[in-house]
Amino acid sequence: MTLGVPVGGAAAVLWIVKLAVLGVLLYSAFWLALLLVFAVIAAGVMGNAELDDEPQTEWRTGPLGFGLYHPDGSRIDPHDPDAEA
Repeated sequence: MTLGVPVGGAAAVLWIVKLAVLGVLLYSAFWLALLLVFAVIAAGVMGNAELDDEPQTEWRTGPLGFGLYHPDGSRIDPHDPDAEA
């Protein structure tokens, strides 16, 4: 109004600016929410994924003494049974 703009025109421009800002905020919030949904879905898929299908070997005492054994019971590390006391 101080610049000579009619009151109705100033109110219209103010509402247009407010709606434009609201539109930009909603647009940004939509894409951030979509990104968050994809991140949650990806985390869920990775949490439920079986990344290693092979059975794990383990160090334990078995029929041939302490060593690295396959889950089927066979010893897989090199050893000399005659050298054991």
